[in-house]
Amino acid sequence: MILGRVLGWLLMATAVLTAAAEAIVALGRGTYDAIATGELWTLITGRAPSFGLSGHPAWHDTVGQILMGWPAWAVIGLLGCALIVGCRSRRRRAEYREASMRFSSSPR
Repeated sequence: MILGRVLGWLLMATAVLTAAAEAIVALGRGTYDAIATGELWTLITGRAPSFGLSGHPAWHDTVGQILMGWPAWAVIGLLGCALIVGCRSRRRRAEYREASMRFSSSPR
């Protein structure tokens, strides 16, 4: 759980840095060229992402193509938020049940 939260916060920091870098580049040249997730994927892995290799397009191929066109900071930020929220520590329901039973019991 803690590893997921740490990874989520690292992804959020990476998303903020990527967005800041894009903002600086956009202000410097005067044009806005967003770093697409597909471009970042190609830089990291060395080859372009491929979808639809099975012959018929599936829903995950379509979602993958859409996400690869989004700005990299948005996709990285969404993954980071999902990890932070999904890996948070939760209390057990039994703790709440015991506390509610303790305070709701009527005096005899």
